[in-house]
Amino acid sequence: MWFRWTAETSDYYLYCLNILFLLVVFTLAPLPVALLELRAPRAVGPYKLQPRVRLSRAEFLKCYGDVMRIFFLVIGPLQLVSYPAVKMVGIHTGLPLPSLGEMAAQLLVYFLVEDYLNYWIHRLLHGEWGYEKIHRIHHEYTAPIGFAAPYAHWAEVLILGIPSFAGPAIAPGHMITFWLWIILRQMEAIDTHSGFDFPFSLTKYIPFYGGAEYHDYHHYVGGQSQSNFASVFTYCDYLYGTDRVSFPLHCTKALFQTSGSARFLI
Repeated sequence: MWFRWTAETSDYYLYCLNILFLLVVFTLAPLPVALLELRAPRAVGPYKLQPRVRLSRAEFLKCYGDVMRIFFLVIGPLQLVSYPAVKMVGIHTGLPLPSLGEMAAQLLVYFLVEDYLNYWIHRLLHGEWGYEKIHRIHHEYTAPIGFAAPYAHWAEVLILGIPSFAGPAIAPGHMITFWLWIILRQMEAIDTHSGFDFPFSLTKYIPFYGGAEYHDYHHYVGGQSQSNFASVFTYCDYLYGTDRVSFPLHCTKALFQTSGSARFLI
């Protein structure tokens, strides 16, 4: 089936399907939690990390509209012009298709490489100049929502494309693996920005995974934050001494509910 489909399809077209995948992920992945928060706030309230913050439907729609503007003006065009780099590093579309083991190993490399580079870029963006000129846009949502995961300054979108592409450049694989990497990474970012810690959250099953609770505090503190820079896993924060805040859920919620009590824990 893959051979028949790709025989008459250019590699450039296959690569550009990333744009469609990202559009679907940005639109649909945050939707279930957003609908629950809007339609059944009491049911999901016990799991909300900042329960005092409630966004209206208009605010959700505004966030989605802002993200779509970034998508069509920055992310989409970036995908269109980056194909030569994809070919240069050796990402391919031919047969044989990758095995599940090969895909899993490459995806692990991609996550680890992206996580390490993203940590240092994120930390630099919390310097005075980087935050005021670029990163503060992403921190406008002090209580993040899934739709706000890709909400950022256009320069930040471009800069963070580097760690996302570094893994596939180091360990190039099949286009299918590359598609899966892009989808999984964005879904992880949406989960981390969801604002909820559910009983089935990945933090309970994946070692060193930061998740929503870990990153939510980082957004809450905002520009003053010098901790919890982790993109996916928390090992860099642990190694470099910036994992100062990692409270159980009930402590975190109590912190958010107490006015002005979080500042001393920066």
